[in-house]
Amino acid sequence: MFAVLGKIEFEVASGITGMEQRSTADWAEHSLIQSKPLLEWVGDGLDELIFSMQLHPWLGDPELRLRTLREAKSKHEPLAFVLGSGEYVGAFVITDISNTPRRTSADGRLYSSNVQVTLREYAGPFTPKLVKPGLIDSAVQSTAATKMATPALISKLAPVLSSAQQVVGYARQAGTMIRQAKTIYEAVKNFNPMTLLTQAPQLAALTERALGPIAGLTEAASFIREGQDIAQLGQSLYGSVSGARSSLSPLDLGNVVDRFETSGNYIAQAYDRLDGASTRLTGLAAQVITRRA
Repeated sequence: MFAVLGKIEFEVASGITGMEQRSTADWAEHSLIQSKPLLEWVGDGLDELIFSMQLHPWLGDPELRLRTLREAKSKHEPLAFVLGSGEYVGAFVITDISNTPRRTSADGRLYSSNVQVTLREYAGPFTPKLVKPGLIDSAVQSTAATKMATPALISKLAPVLSSAQQVVGYARQAGTMIRQAKTIYEAVKNFNPMTLLTQAPQLAALTERALGPIAGLTEAASFIREGQDIAQLGQSLYGSVSGARSSLSPLDLGNVVDRFETSGNYIAQAYDRLDGASTRLTGLAAQVITRRA
């Protein structure tokens, strides 16, 4: 995950293509007779962040994602902006959403578009509402750290997640990425070799990113009582996703079709294995919710 704005997650794998940051300072200009004017610093200006992203069905429902952004803007509320590393950047409001449709269906449904989202710093009183493990944890909302409005400190004071909670979290992350990879593969597998070459880097990056949560899943499962089956699941997922990634390198026009198909088979294998373990993982998640794990 690249960053979170309130509850809106931004991921490179879901179409983020760039972020621009602007910082300004306000200076007053005082005119002088027969001399150049003097500048006097008044204060720092408000920071701005500009996200560029591509919306496409391969990367998620374009209309749903655009609607989520517009609804957040229409609420006129400041939102906590936190990087995936856990660094709290500050409070920001959405001031502008620019949407340039690239393709639509015959009945006007959005199929592909380029979107820019402008965030402007909010300097007034603000209490972060973000609840996300590893960033700002709701368990410490009433602590002194909250009153001091220091989210970085809140993150450090947050209780350590149990092994079961980690397994559930890692499984969700890995599942999301594997599903996205499968969707991309299914959408482009019958395209011409040149198109496959252009899509391969995105698929390779997605499989690379999935390896981290899968490794975390395997390690956390080793600390769970009777978690051997989940640890074995993690090992098998790691093997399949690693195969999907390695199959995409090196690529050229002569081998891309075969290598893409091999990678897709590995992805489908990982998807089926994770789907087959859904009952087991759902049961573990229920135990976490009811605080029995």
